[in-house]
Amino acid sequence: MDAKQDAPRRIVFTGAECTGKTTLIRAISEALDEPYSLEYVREYVDSIQRPLEARDLDPIARGQLQGEDEAFAKAKRFALHDTNLLSSILYAEHYFDTHIPWVDQRFLERDYARYFFCLPDIPWEADPGQRVSASERDHLHSRFQEMLARYDIRPILLSGPLERRIQTVLTDLQQL
Repeated sequence: MDAKQDAPRRIVFTGAECTGKTTLIRAISEALDEPYSLEYVREYVDSIQRPLEARDLDPIARGQLQGEDEAFAKAKRFALHDTNLLSSILYAEHYFDTHIPWVDQRFLERDYARYFFCLPDIPWEADPGQRVSASERDHLHSRFQEMLARYDIRPILLSGPLERRIQTVLTDLQQL
């Protein structure tokens, strides 16, 4: 077996706000005893205590990459990522009508083995400073679909209750 096959694989959980990504990734991490990285923007928003501005996009992307790399360094088989730079690209476009060229380039250079796309079929919950609304979640879901298609990413769709989502992920990862 070559070194690339022995290296851990990056697994991404993506989707609009409030689609269960964080709860799911923590459950998968526990089931597999593998590390995960959280969506850095949440930590960043909490630290600045103000609405996000375009100038925040660069440090958010850098923090996202740092978290991913820290999880990857600890991984045996899988590094689990609660979003990745795809979200940074989408939100830069959606909220600020901009692109950060180095973020686009780094995203294309990263090797993600699998994407799981969390569907918005669970109840929306308010999270002040982090989530906008249920209707915004639906709009962002459509934007994520467009973004996945743009980059020719064919994710595994996750729907239904947490237990079903967990089983779908665990079954799929056994085959990787």
